[in-house]
Amino acid sequence: MTPNSSIIKRHTVTATVLELIRDRIVEGVYPGGQQIRQEAIAEEFGVSRIPIREALVQLEAEGFVQIHTHKGAVVAQLTVEDAIDIFEARLVLEPSILRQAVTKATAEDIERVRKALHEYERGVANDASPAQLSQLNWAFHKALSSASGRWRSLAVLSSLYKSADRYLRLQIDNAEARRNALEDHRAIAAAFVQQDAALAQRLLARHISGARDDVTKSLNMLKKAP
Repeated sequence: MTPNSSIIKRHTVTATVLELIRDRIVEGVYPGGQQIRQEAIAEEFGVSRIPIREALVQLEAEGFVQIHTHKGAVVAQLTVEDAIDIFEARLVLEPSILRQAVTKATAEDIERVRKALHEYERGVANDASPAQLSQLNWAFHKALSSASGRWRSLAVLSSLYKSADRYLRLQIDNAEARRNALEDHRAIAAAFVQQDAALAQRLLARHISGARDDVTKSLNMLKKAP
């Protein structure tokens, strides 16, 4: 059966629109509580409203927007409760994935982790933008987890990272938090290279807990700000 090129094209447009809207939400261009006007986006991007509607449905599933019957899509607010939910889910899933990855790691996997750490270190040293550091952070965590072979769990983890990105930007903006994250990454990578699964698992759990605490502290401070 020949694939329907119009369907493929629409899916490609939808994916592109989804990434653009998600990036704007993460970067604060579309702040929490703002209504997303489909007509304006359709005109700006030069597309119909169909891929925009499809993108917004996916973004709702990822927790970035809330779709209301009469108001349409509204950017989800950053909340302490949501942040805790995301990071607690990571705490349940990610250390378990890492333990499996360490036990299965090949020399190639170890080199991938070393390279990802080096890129992250270089990003911190060069004062990379929050968006760049976020990408490097995910690349490092993905390198740690990929050897596990648990593809369904990795897909869930990827979704959690997308949802956590808005919150992690609050942490990345803090210089001390950047330094702490870098030291955590170095320690986790060292345990991975030594193939000490138990140590790597403990260090990662502590790392995620620290990020959760930093983010919730930042959110509480924002709530108290005049």
